[in-house]
Amino acid sequence: MHALIPTTPEALPAALADTAEAATALLKARHSETTRRAYAADALRFRDWCAASGLCPLPAEPQAVALFVAAEIGRGLNPRTVGRRLAAIRHLHREAGLLDPTAAEVVRAVLAGARRTAGGPPRQAAPATASALERMLATCDDSLIGQRDRLLLALGFGGAFRRAELVALDVGDLEVLEHGLRVFVRRSKTDQEAQGQHVPVADGPRTCVKAALRDWLAASGITAGPLFRSARKGGALTDQRLVDRSVAEIVKRRAAAAGLDPAKFSGHSLRRGWITSAAEAGADAFRIMDVSRHRRVETVRIYIQRANDFVGHAGATFA
Repeated sequence: MHALIPTTPEALPAALADTAEAATALLKARHSETTRRAYAADALRFRDWCAASGLCPLPAEPQAVALFVAAEIGRGLNPRTVGRRLAAIRHLHREAGLLDPTAAEVVRAVLAGARRTAGGPPRQAAPATASALERMLATCDDSLIGQRDRLLLALGFGGAFRRAELVALDVGDLEVLEHGLRVFVRRSKTDQEAQGQHVPVADGPRTCVKAALRDWLAASGITAGPLFRSARKGGALTDQRLVDRSVAEIVKRRAAAAGLDPAKFSGHSLRRGWITSAAEAGADAFRIMDVSRHRRVETVRIYIQRANDFVGHAGATFA
């Protein structure tokens, strides 16, 4: 149980046992399932490293954490990944009611040195733009898996969805309209309190998202529950919802089948691809945000600026 909730009989009256259990559930709910999985995996990596190094992981000394940072950088990890590991270590200590060793100056200094040494911009997934998406969609046959992947690609692109949002969709979250779909996202990165957001997804000759949805539901026989489901080796569907990493696997597989470099693509490529394509088409930043649901217009303007780097370029007339 969380360290902030007493568990000993002396500290916790028996009458409050159910209340303590409910409080523990609420504490757990403050993070998404994806975040909890990431914390668990990164904390396990730290524990294993400490065990191999003869150091105590909990409570960890700041010097031990600084050494861990150096070791991870030495293994070839980038500073962003190591920063995520530090977030897991911070979470681990706070959950136990212990002081946060990652806040120590020695840890911050070593990480800052790693960032300075690594240099360069963070690596980003290639955008699956409209033209790339068209090639990927063409690899989807009429098999059950092919129709699932076709809808996942078309919908993921058309709604600029994050991986976790896409796999969390249920059949009842989609409404078919004349010009496309209206998709209800129950929770997202920018809506952690689950107030819900409606996302308009335009139908068009490239994505044919309405037809993809109709064909998938007809072929799969799904009428309720998870929209995207895993399949067994023989191709038969299960009742299990796809997990977010499945999106990356599908995008990479379809990119490879389309003759694109799968190493450049990730589960985020669909979202980046739609925003990039909208910017290249001259869409207004705020209209893009209606779909992407970015909080800051500055983020969207970066896409627009990149898409228009050579529009009216000062050197175009004499280069």
